[in-house]
Amino acid sequence: MKRITIEPVSRIEGHAKVTIQLDDAGNVADTRFQVTQVRGFEKFTEGRPFYEMPGITSRICGICPISHQLAASKACDAIMAVSIPKAARILREIVHCGQFVQSHALSFFYLSGPDLLLGMDADPATRNVAGLIEANPDLARAGIDLRKFGLQVIESLAEERVHASWIVPGGVKSPMSEQTRDRLLAGIPEALNTTKLAVDLFKTKLDSYREEIENFGSAPTMYVSLVDAAGNLQFYDGAIRLRNAAGEIVERGIEAENYAEYIGEASLHESYLKAPYYKPLGYPEGIYRVGPLGRMNVAESCGTPLADAELQEFRQRFGRVAHSAFLYHYGRLIEVLYALERMRVLLEKREAPMPGSTRWKAWV
Repeated sequence: MKRITIEPVSRIEGHAKVTIQLDDAGNVADTRFQVTQVRGFEKFTEGRPFYEMPGITSRICGICPISHQLAASKACDAIMAVSIPKAARILREIVHCGQFVQSHALSFFYLSGPDLLLGMDADPATRNVAGLIEANPDLARAGIDLRKFGLQVIESLAEERVHASWIVPGGVKSPMSEQTRDRLLAGIPEALNTTKLAVDLFKTKLDSYREEIENFGSAPTMYVSLVDAAGNLQFYDGAIRLRNAAGEIVERGIEAENYAEYIGEASLHESYLKAPYYKPLGYPEGIYRVGPLGRMNVAESCGTPLADAELQEFRQRFGRVAHSAFLYHYGRLIEVLYALERMRVLLEKREAPMPGSTRWKAWV
């Protein structure tokens, strides 16, 4: 047996390596994609006060701390049996939309763009962000600005771009000023134009990647996503919906507190990670995928015009349920459109400011 190790795997949000086992004839016998897996949060948070969890769990990731912080804060809300103010809920959703914009922009323009836009056969010495800037400086600059806008949304509300302490059990620590609202609204049109440019450019490349789309991670699985009462896409709230590989809805709406009744975790001998699965089907038949592709497959629609038009084209091209992992890229861009459109709706949903104050009184 011979082992080939590719390490490190670059341009991912984390640290990883690929290990390929060859048999005596030189053929691939097994392949493992190994990621730094042991983080230890489950153990070192034991015994800590519940209100410390948002600040601790946000450290799980430096790219998406807002998502972890929101999940922990919502769990704390449930522990305290409180219903947070409507304004706080809207502010939480706005900052989460900013999180999706910055994270997806990072993934597409910084990590995936060099391969997708320059070509996977391009010289590795130039198949990187620097090479993308040289080949298409306007696009690269627009991508940088798009991520910057997402980070500015977070910083404008939460005061810090990474590991902010603004989201707390019971709501948020401070309201939003009129100047902040106007500044964020003014930045959305340019961000939307950049995203539409990226979507159009990506679609021109699809024919070049037919083999990858057909074969890359294309095994049929179940899919899981949050949806609202109408079955539309949700980032912040909603119920858990499961759809199977054939497109049938298996569970329409699992509430978060009932999660453990439906979702199990299998231990794997080859990994420290647990493998979640849908309990009624068991493991491995009940494995499922999440993320952008999962949300595109599970939701009935996005609920905003630009994102819905793009989702319709996505389904015309690849079917009601698409299985290729290559299409996660497409899903991310659709979600950026949705995040920006949704953010605009939420920012415009308000009453007049209090007399003599620059802070919004409430949302209607």
